[in-house]
Amino acid sequence: MADLYILDKNHLSFWLRKLRNGSSLIAPVRDQSGDIVLTELQRMHDTALDGPALMPSPKEFLLPQMERIFRYSADGAVETPHRTKRVIFGIRPCDLSAVRILDRFYLGNKPDPYYALRRSNISFIAIACNKPDPTCFCLSLGAGPYLKTGFDIQLTDLGDRFAVETGSEAGVAMVARFGHIFAPAKPADQEDLFESRLASQSSFEKRVNLEKVRRALVDGAVTDEFWETVSSRCFECGGCVYNCPVCTCFTVSDRPASDQSGSRFRLWDACMFKGFTRTAGGVVPAEQKIRRTKRWFHHKLVHWPAQFGAFGCVGCGRCAITCPGKIDMATVALRIKSPERTPEKS
Repeated sequence: MADLYILDKNHLSFWLRKLRNGSSLIAPVRDQSGDIVLTELQRMHDTALDGPALMPSPKEFLLPQMERIFRYSADGAVETPHRTKRVIFGIRPCDLSAVRILDRFYLGNKPDPYYALRRSNISFIAIACNKPDPTCFCLSLGAGPYLKTGFDIQLTDLGDRFAVETGSEAGVAMVARFGHIFAPAKPADQEDLFESRLASQSSFEKRVNLEKVRRALVDGAVTDEFWETVSSRCFECGGCVYNCPVCTCFTVSDRPASDQSGSRFRLWDACMFKGFTRTAGGVVPAEQKIRRTKRWFHHKLVHWPAQFGAFGCVGCGRCAITCPGKIDMATVALRIKSPERTPEKS
């Protein structure tokens, strides 16, 4: 188990204020519309830690929706790296699990330099989920509601205090610098932490076995008739892809400022869009919506496990919140377990 400390909630604002020195502090904040969003924290007491899955996901701080990667002119190209140090506070374990999957994709055999630079300048303070959302199924994937490894710091709300676990050198440093506000955990604290985790695990409303779904897909047990029914409910809005903390699709666009200068940007894209795989000759390999829908699910449930040893899903439930056609990952996966059942057309 990681080193365990106790932080009195009265000291949380002090700690965050100190962490903000020299770093940009990102945290969940309730905006004017009432939504809880991840944004730069200006006032310590604005943090909202009791909300659902955050929009946007932390992916945006590692892989922005639009990122200038370099400027070019007649004299050559100049990269525009992002070197700002950030502490991202208050994310859920499922989102940190998603970051670890993104790391496998972008930091593999040929590391992406833009992602790598942002990643090296970010520390994460996760908060375990005491009350999972009805749409969550991270427990089924081992992505939450708390983590055993893979975090810098993980907090668990114990009522008047937080249990604080350190899981990396960066996390140890963030606690050690302010050791006077962190007390070693007592046996009673460890018992409360254990009870909190048991209660969280028992409160999940949704359980999804994606391994059974993967086997059904690999065995060819899911018919094109099923996928036709699923794709008929797709509005091609891209919400499932844009809100997914694991999706990695992007495109590159050059935007000239003059005949000899301009910028190159990387932007999010969606494999559910018809033109995503358009070739230089204008051919669209996945013109039919059924092929794009089927590809998205196969990519996450078959190709990701084969290549990276993990599903392309962490059970955060964002696609269930976003999808107007109700063909989110959990809904479709639960129907694939019983192939004779198909989503009803509306």
